[in-house]
Amino acid sequence: MLHRCPNCENMMRLPDDQAKGPQWVSCPSCGNKSIALGELLPGARVTLTAAQLKLPEIEEFVVLLVNIASDGVLDYEELQKLTDWLNGHIQSEIPAVRYMVNLMLRVCADGKVTEQELFEIQLAIERILPKQYRTRIAEARQSAYYNGPASAAQLDAIESCTGSRPFGLTRREASEALDRIYNRPSNRQLMVLRFFNRMDLATTTRSQISGWLDSFIEEDPARWEAWELFKAENGDDGSQRDPSWVPIGAVQAYITRTRAQFR
Repeated sequence: MLHRCPNCENMMRLPDDQAKGPQWVSCPSCGNKSIALGELLPGARVTLTAAQLKLPEIEEFVVLLVNIASDGVLDYEELQKLTDWLNGHIQSEIPAVRYMVNLMLRVCADGKVTEQELFEIQLAIERILPKQYRTRIAEARQSAYYNGPASAAQLDAIESCTGSRPFGLTRREASEALDRIYNRPSNRQLMVLRFFNRMDLATTTRSQISGWLDSFIEEDPARWEAWELFKAENGDDGSQRDPSWVPIGAVQAYITRTRAQFR
């Protein structure tokens, strides 16, 4: 039987004659005492089998898991129901039950449940349940997550790019906003478009402009030299960020000079 110390994360292997139900064990690494139930080996199957699903207590377990996970959100009352059921079946030999008991003991060891730990419990429920339940519950979890309030990290990223902090966005809306921000042309790209009089491309994405520019310069390297000459004569060291600084169609005043270098 395997047991992980909740204090130092040391993994212990207990002799089979000590693996008879819950017991207190001392960690040889840090001396901490904890209740050992036995941990499954990494990769071990914990999904309930067809035979296990026919057992009355497992039928009850499945109904409980489906009920608390069906809306994609776990609250304190639901976690308490799960804990109560597990406390009443703590000596079960069913791998799925042992797996969930171990998880809940670890998660609740410090008396609080973090958002990351709630997510871990949700994934554990999905891992335990057979596919006919798992797919619907996973979809509900994903929907609840993306329809929840945007994270602080998302809002920070939007504010750093736009200068203003939005309010009332969902995670999905914030993600879509960041996609638009990161995909829209950069100020430096807009300068290049103005220089070459191609503002018709200003509504395309950053990657599309990069692809166009690569082909455009490859066709005539003098075009890029014209851009470099314009920057040199106008004191742009690469730190300029105002697209309006570049006159639209300014390439005409420089391209003749640079093409002469390629003759």
